[in-house]
Amino acid sequence: MRASGSDLGFVIGPNGEEAVIVDDEGTVLDRNQALLLLVTLVVTHTPGARIACSVSTTEQAARIAEAHGAEMIWAPTGASGLQEIASEGGVAFAASADGSCLWPDFLPANDASATLAKLLDLLARDGRRCSEIVRGLPAVAIAHEIVPTPWERKGAVMRELVERVLPEQVVLVDGVKIVRDDGWVLVLPDPEDAATHVVAEAGTDADARRAAEEYARRIRQSLR
Repeated sequence: MRASGSDLGFVIGPNGEEAVIVDDEGTVLDRNQALLLLVTLVVTHTPGARIACSVSTTEQAARIAEAHGAEMIWAPTGASGLQEIASEGGVAFAASADGSCLWPDFLPANDASATLAKLLDLLARDGRRCSEIVRGLPAVAIAHEIVPTPWERKGAVMRELVERVLPEQVVLVDGVKIVRDDGWVLVLPDPEDAATHVVAEAGTDADARRAAEEYARRIRQSLR
């Protein structure tokens, strides 16, 4: 990027949905960085914007939105749930933790070409270099565990988790999300495999791993 003097790199996958962003310093953004970059640009240049993100998305996205007076709407993790919310009207941008980006004023479906067009427009309006915005993004610490779970036990696992925590600590948008002092843990049954996903966010990578491992251990114990 530096050798060519380019302001931005953007790679679109063969299916037209996956995208990779490279800033002007040649840094390849991971999914969390790309998401937070887009959220930052949207809420900065769309006063009072409504943003929708899957419930497994970093809490940092909500903090950025709220700091700019925008509204965050948590959505189910599946593509259909996010598309449904994006189609309701009034949503400026919708995204999921897997990198899907929806621009409802263009098309309430994942489209990398639309993301490129929107990104170029927002960067032009912002005036800052992409790398400058990226350097100001908060760090994200998320860990993921997968626990083999028989199909017939998935419901019992979810019920037991809900019974163990206070109602105000639970978010039931999709799976069971437990809000903790230092972050959150999402326990989500896999829709296709005999497994349960445990996703945790905390202040550090080590704390996120510990939280994910703790709840994975609880699930394994309940399955004995």
